Amino acid sequence: MSARTKLFGSLLLALAACRAIEPAEADPKLDPLPGPEAVDGTLTRMVMGERFAATVSSEAPSKGAAQPLVTIVEYSDFECPFCGAFASTLDELVAAYPEDVRVVFQQFPLSMHPGAEPAARAAIAAQAQGRFWAMHDRLFAERHAGGSERLVELAMELGLDPDRFRADLEAGATAERVKAEQQKGREIGVRSTPNFFINGRLVEGALKPDALRQLVDLERAQAQQLVDAGSKRGDVYARYMRAAIDQHGGKRGGR
Repeated sequence: MSARTKLFGSLLLALAACRAIEPAEADPKLDPLPGPEAVDGTLTRMVMGERFAATVSSEAPSKGAAQPLVTIVEYSDFECPFCGAFASTLDELVAAYPEDVRVVFQQFPLSMHPGAEPAARAAIAAQAQGRFWAMHDRLFAERHAGGSERLVELAMELGLDPDRFRADLEAGATAERVKAEQQKGREIGVRSTPNFFINGRLVEGALKPDALRQLVDLERAQAQQLVDAGSKRGDVYARYMRAAIDQHGGKRGGR
């Protein structure tokens, strides 16, 4: 084989490798949910049932409705098989209610899962490049992703800048964010995964799709009553969070 033929073959392999690394789909562009301080308490009396203050920061990844009637804040662990299955259930729910349901993801890696904390940092590192949900799906598909080198490989497969990803993966701020989300979860009653809050109502464990949809339908109906009573649709979740704080005497709603 001539040197020219070898060079041509190498170029073909390089081009094939480049085509294999397709840029992952960008995260949805959604405005952050307003906090409880954005609304007054005039409609709190209409909120039925115990609510917990599952407030989230402006950097929390979310997908679904721009102005949701129902907000689901999910605390999850990337090595938890039940979390992986429930992630698919949530995707189906968002697809079924694109104008009404938003899902917000919060990190809660369990100590029994040694790969969960690095995976949590990997998801946050991917979010810095606008690809949280693509990494989220890959991490659940490969629950035992291994060490940092495999996580960097996953980032490259998603078309991310590997050097930037590695730096964000190892950054102290990334680890601190994981800890902060875990601590907030503990304060409002999270002890295992998956745990989630539907408009602040705590639900433990991965519900079956039909059971989850029934709860969501109930919450949609109640949230619509808030809108009918004068709430802006974009303020609905803030009103549930205001009710949660009022219910627990100004505390965050922990147990």
